[in-house]
Amino acid sequence: MNFGGEALMSSQWEVGSGPPIAWNIQEVLIKGGTQTSDPISLRWKDLLIDEILEIAVTCHKEGWDGYDAAPISSEALSRACNLIYSAPDSIRPPEAVPSPDGEIAFEWHIGREKMMTVMPRGEELIYAAILGPNNVENGRKLLSGGWPSSIVNILLEYFPNARPTTSSRR
Repeated sequence: MNFGGEALMSSQWEVGSGPPIAWNIQEVLIKGGTQTSDPISLRWKDLLIDEILEIAVTCHKEGWDGYDAAPISSEALSRACNLIYSAPDSIRPPEAVPSPDGEIAFEWHIGREKMMTVMPRGEELIYAAILGPNNVENGRKLLSGGWPSSIVNILLEYFPNARPTTSSRR
């Protein structure tokens, strides 16, 4: 796949729409996407897809990090996009980051005490989380049925999309 700037455009979907979960990134980039009827609350996914495409363009050559990083492949790009479109709507949007091994990872941070990274690789989702001073979790889970429930539970508990409100009166 050629990641030349002319092949990639900013999100080609209207606000609140995007490709189906099992979309083919090469087909979308070559032929153009089709509209879906996702609710407007999913707009963060479209914006994150734009960031993922930008990472793919920036990191498409060997050594993109100034050292010996592997290029982001079309397969890694497709895995990352599919993962985001299948993400639960109730989680906080992550930050997309390139990985030196040619993958695209996603990170969540709340201060220094809470952070989580997930990265699709093949049919697995690799994750690591620091959720407090004595609470560290990591592992690999199969992606065959969508996001693994153990990872979703961590994200919902520690990184929900809706931030709790506090009342000044008690």
